[in-house]
Amino acid sequence: MRPPETIGPEGYAVLASRSHPDPAIEAWLADKPVRQRVTAGSALKFCLVAEGAADLYPRFNPTREWDTAAGQAVLEGAGGSVVRFVDGIPGERLPVNKPDLFNGPFFASARALK
Repeated sequence: MRPPETIGPEGYAVLASRSHPDPAIEAWLADKPVRQRVTAGSALKFCLVAEGAADLYPRFNPTREWDTAAGQAVLEGAGGSVVRFVDGIPGERLPVNKPDLFNGPFFASARALK
């Protein structure tokens, strides 16, 4: 797979959950240019995005901070981002160390999203 900076018309490499398939993700991706879908565990998905082996990791199913915090730190340290996914578009940074440990939908990207 090529790093995200070199994505051409063939589309994105997108990561999906192997344990929790999500029809909402499939619906969201339906009109996006996707060249490859890769299934993997949560921690590995963040690392694949951080190294540039995948472009996107959208997650709409519930997770908790212990599922995502370490991967988020690795990805952000590599220059990527993990943001809330609100009303179908990426929003603010996914917060950590909050009183409620449940995460809402999020979007992890090899690029920094604003």
